[in-house]
Amino acid sequence: MPFAALVKLGRPAMVAGLALAFALAATGCVKFKQAWSVNPDGSGKMTMTFGINEQMLGQFGGQDPFADLDDPSDMIDQEDNGWVAFTAPQITTENGYKSASFTGYFEDINQVTFSGDGGNGEMVDTTYALAEGKLTVTNAMLGQVVASVSNDPQMQDPQTKAFMAVMMEGLEMAESYRLPGAVTDAEGYDADGQTASTTITAADILGDEPPKIAGLDDGQLQITFTPAGWPAGGEAAWNTELEAAKAEWQAIKAAAVAPAAEQ
Repeated sequence: MPFAALVKLGRPAMVAGLALAFALAATGCVKFKQAWSVNPDGSGKMTMTFGINEQMLGQFGGQDPFADLDDPSDMIDQEDNGWVAFTAPQITTENGYKSASFTGYFEDINQVTFSGDGGNGEMVDTTYALAEGKLTVTNAMLGQVVASVSNDPQMQDPQTKAFMAVMMEGLEMAESYRLPGAVTDAEGYDADGQTASTTITAADILGDEPPKIAGLDDGQLQITFTPAGWPAGGEAAWNTELEAAKAEWQAIKAAAVAPAAEQ
């Protein structure tokens, strides 16, 4: 399968994360999760986590693909795409997986673009539109991955599937959206209270039928919900969190610029 995105994994950007997600279907041994949280005024945050099986890390020729995650340059580029702050990536090791996690903040999800470049020419940007009682996600990340796998004739070949089953052991891709109100419909995603979510595993990709997520054939995920206001104290708490995230982000950028200025 023609995926080469893992070469971008060492970059701490959303483009690297999306490129990684696209590579999942070809490499396996990877876990990837996007968790979105949207507030009544359209502001919110997205936490991305991606992990690689520690045994698979040995395939990088002694180079640690997590080594350069403290370089914020790619994230700075994302400020033009509606993002106002990022946290420093956190590296953890648990249950045989090494993982990196960071959070991006936005003030208006309608202005957000999740870059799909990734350097491999395969994925396109994801965009978001929040209207009264509905969130529309165009070119959702998992939708693109699933469509690519479904349309790949190699994945219908029994010998290819048998080979990929070994490589894909442990693969897991998850995507969730927490909305400002109870979810009433999520086009094939699971609805639980205010959250719509879905998870794709190796078993889904290697099943007898091509994997599908209902409702994504048109390239759009539409989640409807019953709008609700801020919970008691919720708006003040969010404003405090957002301002703290912005301050942290400014410190991260200043720390990155200082060494360059000293040279």
